[in-house]
Amino acid sequence: MAYSLTIKNINKSFGDFQALRNISFSVEGGQFVTLLGPSGCGKTTLLRTIAGFLEPDQGDIFFGERRMNGVPPEKRNTAMCFQSYALFPHKNVFDNIAFGLRMRKVSKEEQKKRVLEAMEMVNLSGMEKRMPYELSGGQQQRVALARSIVVQPDILLFDEPLSNLDAKLRERVRTDIRKIQQTLGITTVYVTHDQAEALAVSDVIIAMNQGQIIQMTSPRDIYDKPETNFVADFIGSANLCQGYIQDVKNGRSTVECTFGTLTAEGDFGVSGDAVSVCIRPEDIVPVKLQQTEASAMSGLQNRMHRDAAMSGEVNMIEGQLDHSVYIGNATELYVNVSGKTLRVHVPKDFCVDECSSLCLCIPPDKIRLMKPEA
Repeated sequence: MAYSLTIKNINKSFGDFQALRNISFSVEGGQFVTLLGPSGCGKTTLLRTIAGFLEPDQGDIFFGERRMNGVPPEKRNTAMCFQSYALFPHKNVFDNIAFGLRMRKVSKEEQKKRVLEAMEMVNLSGMEKRMPYELSGGQQQRVALARSIVVQPDILLFDEPLSNLDAKLRERVRTDIRKIQQTLGITTVYVTHDQAEALAVSDVIIAMNQGQIIQMTSPRDIYDKPETNFVADFIGSANLCQGYIQDVKNGRSTVECTFGTLTAEGDFGVSGDAVSVCIRPEDIVPVKLQQTEASAMSGLQNRMHRDAAMSGEVNMIEGQLDHSVYIGNATELYVNVSGKTLRVHVPKDFCVDECSSLCLCIPPDKIRLMKPEA
């Protein structure tokens, strides 16, 4: 049985500093939820409160229907996987993994069975007698993961578990963590500041800042439909600017902003309302303009973009390439538009000279309008 997790109006302060402010959310049993945000936003404090290492000043925590306030950590049947692995240096792999079972007074036969099953699940079979210092960082993290799942917790907790690993190893281990979590169906709360990591493993992402939940939704929606500048900027790359609604008609909003007059899908406020505008760099299609006549578009592809623009199907902005950066699987263009830089991601084989004039095509459904920052 996978336990749901419900947090109701949690507040936590340390002296005059309020670390958590009215935190409320619910997670269905078996879901993988990630607390995502910058250092100091309160995500680890919230995780430790769920684990029972900290008691909230106000609010309630429920595992299923059971209220956990006042229940000590060892009685909550949670398991924590730490950033530092927290392995016993004097114990071998088997004994490290079996530690929680021994504390629970599980029989030796059952210990052996469950430890070997957990080791197989994390690809450590045959390493029972190795000491932590004989293992790589990735293997040590797998030992910590096995130790967490072997006790069959109701809630599995991760506190930035991959931050000590190199980039390639992080990708591999995060895939393993997600696969194991799905196999076992354990409700999981995962803390990270790495947005790519959060997008890759989560069913639900909770974006946090300054002790508050800013947005809670699926990975796809938090990327495609950010509700604030903070979320748009923290999760992926974003071109952000301020503007105001010029007109709302036929399910579309016309916005005047730093990048020009743009049309966005959806009714957003009324004429005169201030808005924030978000455009993802990969949603912009650049078209090269002739050097001799920058305003004239030529070629079949350019005519198609021009016709689409005239019919209102795509926005068009003219700008001048300032410089480009090759980033391996793509090229990033920095285009000057009315004195403001617009970042554009293009395929790596897209070639254009610096100072060239470009027409930037942006579909209305790729422009996200948000309430302006207070």
